Parts: sequence; structure tokens; C-alpha cells
Amino acid sequence: MSTGHLWIEEGQRVEGVVADVAPVLYGGRDRTYSYSVPAMLESAVSVGQRVRVPIGRRGRCVTGFVVSLDRRVWDSTLRPLDSTIDPHSFLTPKLVALGREIARHYHCSLGRTLKALTPEAVRQGRGMVKVRYARGVRGVDQLEAAGERISTQRRALLDVLSRENEPVRVDGLLQSTGTSPSVLRAMAKANWVEIETRLEEPAAPHNGEDDLSQAEPDFEPNDEQRAALEAIGVAIDAKRFGVTLLYGVSGSGKTEVYIRAMRRVVEAGQQAILLVPEIVLTTQLVTRLALRFHDVAVQHSGLTESQRSVIWRQVKSGEKTVVIGTRSAVFAPCPNLGLICVDEEQETSFKNLAAPRFHVRDVAIMRAQQLGIPVVLGSATPSLETWYRSERRRDYQRVELSRRVRDLPMPRVDVVDMDSECAEAKGPVVLSRLMEQLLGETLQRNEQAVLLVNRRGFANRLVCPTCRTRLTCPNCNVGLVAHSATGQSLCHYCRTRIDTPTVCSNVSCGAKLVQFGVGTQRVESILAARFPGVRVRRVDSDTMTHRSHYREVIEEFSARKIDVLVGTQMIAKGLDFPFVSFVGMVEADLSGVSSDFRAHERLFQLVTQVAGRAGRADVAGRVVVQTTDPTLPAMRFALKHDFPAFAANELAVRERIGWPPFRRLMRVVLSHQREEVVRREAEALAERVGESIGALSLSYADVLGPSPCALSRIRGKYRYDLLVRVLNASDLRTLSDRLEASGSLRVKKASMMIDVDPVSLS
Repeated sequence: MSTGHLWIEEGQRVEGVVADVAPVLYGGRDRTYSYSVPAMLESAVSVGQRVRVPIGRRGRCVTGFVVSLDRRVWDSTLRPLDSTIDPHSFLTPKLVALGREIARHYHCSLGRTLKALTPEAVRQGRGMVKVRYARGVRGVDQLEAAGERISTQRRALLDVLSRENEPVRVDGLLQSTGTSPSVLRAMAKANWVEIETRLEEPAAPHNGEDDLSQAEPDFEPNDEQRAALEAIGVAIDAKRFGVTLLYGVSGSGKTEVYIRAMRRVVEAGQQAILLVPEIVLTTQLVTRLALRFHDVAVQHSGLTESQRSVIWRQVKSGEKTVVIGTRSAVFAPCPNLGLICVDEEQETSFKNLAAPRFHVRDVAIMRAQQLGIPVVLGSATPSLETWYRSERRRDYQRVELSRRVRDLPMPRVDVVDMDSECAEAKGPVVLSRLMEQLLGETLQRNEQAVLLVNRRGFANRLVCPTCRTRLTCPNCNVGLVAHSATGQSLCHYCRTRIDTPTVCSNVSCGAKLVQFGVGTQRVESILAARFPGVRVRRVDSDTMTHRSHYREVIEEFSARKIDVLVGTQMIAKGLDFPFVSFVGMVEADLSGVSSDFRAHERLFQLVTQVAGRAGRADVAGRVVVQTTDPTLPAMRFALKHDFPAFAANELAVRERIGWPPFRRLMRVVLSHQREEVVRREAEALAERVGESIGALSLSYADVLGPSPCALSRIRGKYRYDLLVRVLNASDLRTLSDRLEASGSLRVKKASMMIDVDPVSLS
């Protein structure tokens, strides 16, 4: 539906409905424009709805979201809203308000933020089916009185329609009366009946768990689990906002606490959301939840667009009471939300990598605060920000699960110094003697093992031993990773592929290239050579190209059809296998040499998580961690499973040098094909930001940089960044408002990316 333009004469005052609209790709963070709503559209427009509005001097129509509607008086010209796009709104006023908060905090346009809150498949009506309905217009008596001849088939149709007050589905109507579609079409053409078409949901997609009956576990919560549930239950019953950090060692039963807390909410007639960091982690969780709840909705990127659309609508209608999913599930349109749980809250994959660059954990807290409901953040290795807040803030509480379910012992962890191992072997070593020994013993006992390798591929460095030339990507300042299965080397940033060379490209050298580093493919090939007949499966992003592939591996490993899983970090988190007695970690210090200030935290988390996969049942667990630097503090504390001591040590370091959680960060990354251009733009930007900090007299605020990024060139563009440090979120918002209003963040030639509360500095 489209409208024309209405203009106001000078001095004239007009009263009417005005819509404030946030264009999707236009303007700054909070930029909205006011439009008059023509009378013909007043009943068709609602808050959160997509509309078309004219922008700029030429009046080019763009898509926008209605963020407010009210009746007001205006005395200057307002352009009228052009037309509606959707028949109704897919965003509630509360989700629109949440979008405003996200846009402002994460420095993204409001229109683009609101677009991210609803899947495109939902807005396009994917998965909906067209269903035809018939309604009688003229009855048998009327037709006979008019002299119409009524056949037996037509009379049967009219008799059914006359008995129904509501329209009747055409397919059912034709089947019950034994009438052909041509008869009904002729009746509609003669205006005896009226046919209307509706868009309706098909049958719910089958997740494979529908045939599972509900069943409670045959065990009671232990004392610590009951105490945790009681603390969470107080907040649930009070229906008030609060954050509970559920800190529990691996295997302590955190998932059971989530389930029982969600059960309490569902029984009270409300809905619950459980957020997980990785799509692969939903495989086991969905099965467990389906055993305990009637209506579970799964939302993640692995669904088809039709499935995503249908499930979204089922959640909005209240048909689904429990939602489990990854990042987008935090925006699930639950009409009666009572609890949000965030599992493995420390995971960096909860950070959205495209604008708006929000962190799911923090958005979950924003939404819970808005609705006045509790949030549960669970982890065996909480982020230091969350741990710090649980000690300092009144709206946080911390409950602990200090021991494993059934008091199972934590696995024994041994560390191997690979420098010493290689020196004794007089050459490079992939699997240490201890790792090979324990792995062999595990296989002899017919038990299972997990080997974590922090890189996919066969080797992550191809180097000439003579001139030290390294094979690098022509577009990025990173090395190519060799993949033996394809005989090619791949850049994992820009996806450039080349056939893996065998000799040095330096024309004055020509020596044979040597492969260094360890990848999942290389470990897989070594296992096949050292342990003939062993059943090995590799789990990384090269082999797990679809969610079904991962599900198949999990099912086969659970059925003990696989002896050893070799994989990247996706096998280190959240999985529970009772017959895994040995876990090995290869090159555990790769993350410890990163330039990121969170490197030690991530190393501790990774070692602790992968160690937690061992000994989760009656089979005792052993863990071997291979490293070239066993003296790292993160390594020493991880070997003792002592997170509180690690947190105290690391927080003391961060407080001394001014890193989160003692400061808030905003990272600005500029990129351009020419290095001198991006460097010049970055230096000018840093100067403008520094001037704004000085003008506002912000204490403990400064600018670090600019300097080349750790990944200084990607996809042919040079990258520089600068870090803005402030004391707290309030100061960051004040500074952002000034930079936005003054236009200080505008750059002339370079591309710019703003990341508030970054989780990576690469």
C-alpha cells in the first residue's frame, strides 16, 4: 500500500499519527526520522514493523523499522510513510527497547540492530504453507428460490458449509464429500462460495527427539546442587532481576541445575531460554531436554530457513516453552519469559562477529534486567569479568559445585615438557612417550580417548630450512596451512588455495620445504601408523561441514564404534562420554604465546575443559598435556584444577596494568589497500579521540595506538587498530556520545570497524 506526499503551509499546525523510523543502513547509532502516518495506514502500522520511507533530497525509499508511534501536533513538513512491508510486526515493543540499548552500547545503527533481532527467513515467511478455505455465500434455499439447478456434488458441499460457522479447509471439504476441485472452482466462479488463502505453519520439524518420552533421572541432586537450585529458585519465585554465577567443576552437574530451574519456570506457566556457545553442543543437550520437557525449540544456524521460521513462530505463540540455541536464540520472542541460562558463559563464540558486535551473555543480562527476571551463567572456568562482578556487585551471586556428581575424582593431569622430549629424541616429536603409552593402555582396555589439537590441517608452517622463507598467503600476512588430504595449502582467513609446493620459491635457493607444526590431519595419520586397526575420527571444521556430520560422530562415539576422537576445540566443550578414560592435549601452549592479554585465561580454560572430558563415569581419568613452557602460571593452576587461585593471580596482573574487568575497552580497526593511507587515518583518529577524552576530563581514560593489528593484512587490506580504555560503561557511553555528535569517528578513505568489549585483539 503506497501513499502520496502531504506538505504543510507556513504557520499551519497539523495533528495526526507520527511514526519514528530507524532506517536499516542509514545514519548513526540512535538516528531515527519522523514520518506522518496517512489515515489509510494508521490501523496497519505497529511498533517494530518494517516499512518503506523516503530518505534524502531525492526521496529514495529505504527499509526501516517503526520504533515508536504516537499522536502529536507538528507545524513543519513531515514526509509521509510510504508503505508497509510486513503485514504485522515481528518485534515486540520490549525487543525494540532492547535493540535501542544494544545499538547504543555496541555503537551500531538502530535499524541494522533491529534487523539482526529477527531472522530474515521469518520476515520472508519461509516455511509457511498456503492453505485454502471455503465459506458458503448462498445457501441451498436461496439458490432453489432463484431457480438454480443444484447437482448432488454441489448440494453435498453446500450442506457441509451451511453447518459450519467458520470457513472450512478445502482439502478436507473435498475429501469428506468426495467432490472434485473443478466443481468447487465452478461454484466459486458463480459466487455460491468464497475461497480464501491463508499462510499457516506446517507440521513442526522433526528433530529426532519427538519419540522420546518424558523421564526424570533416577538420582536426586546432591547437597550442592540443591543449594544452587534453592538460590536460583528464590529469584525465580520473586520474579526479580539478578545474575547467578553457577561455578562448577567439569562433571559437577551444572546441566541438571539448568534443567530443574527451567522446569520450575515452565511449571509456573512461563518460558525459559538456554544458550549454548556452539551449534555442536546442542546435539546431546537437545536429547536430554527432550526427555524432560514436552515442547523444546531448537534455534541455531544449522536449521533450514523454513525450520527457523516455523520454530520462531511457535516460540512467539507460546507453543514452545523451552528454547535452546546459539547466539540468535537470545532474541527468541518468548511472550512470557521467566529465566535465561547461559552455558559456558566464558566462550568467545558468544561474541557476534558482524555488526552489531554484541556479546550474548551481556545481551542476556540486558534482556533479563529489562524484564525483571533472573539469569544463570554457568561455567567451570568463568570469564574473569563475570568472576570479578560476582565478588563485587550486589545484583550478582555465586553458587559453587565443587565436586563431581557421585563424588567421582577429578582426572590426574600430567604435563610433558616437549622441549626436553624433542631433545632426547634428537628430532621433532608429535606424541610424547607418556601420551603414546597411556593411549595404548587405554585402547588395550577397550576404553576410549580424546586427543585435542588446536589446529586443523596437516602442518601449520611450511618453511625452507636453508633461507628460512615461509610459505605465506599472497593476500594476508599469515602462513598457509598444509592439508594432506587434498594436497593443497589453505589460508583460513581469505580461503586462498594453492597446490602445496615441495621446493622453496626463492629462485636463488630451491631447497626442499619442511613442514612444521601439528594439525588434526597429521595426528590422525600418526595414530593410524602407530596403532594399526584403531578406529579414529577427525572432528574439525574441514570434516564437520554439516550439523548432521557431527551428530553422526557423537552417536558413533557413544555407541563405542570409534576408539579415538581427534579434533579441535569443538570436542573440548560440553560433551559427556562415560567410557573416555584418556585425554591428550597436543601443543597446549599455542594460545599462551598470543599477543592478546586474555591468552593466559584462554589457555587455562582450554586445558581445564579438555581435561574435564576424562573420567566422567566409573572409569578413572588420565590427562596428558604437552607444552613447551610448563612454567606458565595458567598451566600450573590448570594442572591443579584451581580456578580461584588462577583468577586471583590474573586479576592482580590486570589491575596493575589496567585491563578488563578494571577498564572497559572499545577497539577501532581501520583497513585499506594502501598501508600509508590506513596509518595516516588511524593516527588522525587517535588524536581526535584523545582530544575528546581531554575535553570530557575522563579519569583513567586513554588511547593505546594506533599500531598494526596482530593480523596486519587480510584479504589484501592493511589493518591498524587503536584501543580506547575507560573506567566503566558509563564513561564509555559518554565518550561514544561525544564522538558520535562531533563526527570524530568519521574517516575519509579507510574502512572502519568498532568493537565494544572485544574478546579478541587479532
